[in-house]
Amino acid sequence: MRTSHSQYLTMVEFMEANGDLSKPSGGPRGRNFIQMKWKELTGILNSDSSGDPKSEDKWRKEEISTERPNTEIILKEPEIDWNTPSTSSQPTVAPPPQTEASPPVIDEEEWNPPPQKKRKSNLTKMFLDIDRKATEYASERDRVYEELERDRLRVREFEVRERVRQRDEELRMQGQWLEFMKEAMEAFVRFMERKS
Repeated sequence: MRTSHSQYLTMVEFMEANGDLSKPSGGPRGRNFIQMKWKELTGILNSDSSGDPKSEDKWRKEEISTERPNTEIILKEPEIDWNTPSTSSQPTVAPPPQTEASPPVIDEEEWNPPPQKKRKSNLTKMFLDIDRKATEYASERDRVYEELERDRLRVREFEVRERVRQRDEELRMQGQWLEFMKEAMEAFVRFMERKS
C-alpha cells in the first residue's frame, strides 16, 4: 500500500493542529479523544484518492514506523526582500488601512442569558449510584452471613444433641448389659452352689 505525498502532508497538518496522536494523555478521556481524532484522520486520509486507503491501525503504524517527507522545503515560501530597490517598475502603493467596524451595541436590559438549571453531573450521579449499590451489597452480605451463621449454629447444636443422645443410648445399653451380666453371674453362682 502506497501513501501519497498529499496524504503525508495532510497527516502532518492534522498532527500540527491536534497534537501528537501517538502519545495519549489525560487518562480515559484523553484516550477517547485520541481514538476519535484517529478515526477522523483516517477518514480524511482515506478520502484522498491520490493514495491507497488504509485501516486506522495501518495509519497508526504508518505514522509511527515511516519517515515523514521533508515538508519544510515544500511549505516554506520563497524568501524575497521586497524592500530592495528596483524590484518593481511601479511605485509602492500601501494598501488602505482597515477600519474596524464598531460592534453593534446591545442593550443589556434586552437580553439576559437563560438561568441554568442546577443538575447533578453524570459523574456525581454515578458515584451516588455506586455508593448506594455498595451499601445494598454490604447489607445483603451481612444478612447472608448472619443467616449462614445461624444455620451453622443450628447444625452444630443438632450435632451436639445427636452425640449426647448417642452417648446416652450407649450408656443405657451398657447399663442393661451390666445388669444382664450381674443376673447371669448370680445364676452361675447359684448353679455352682447346687452342684457342689
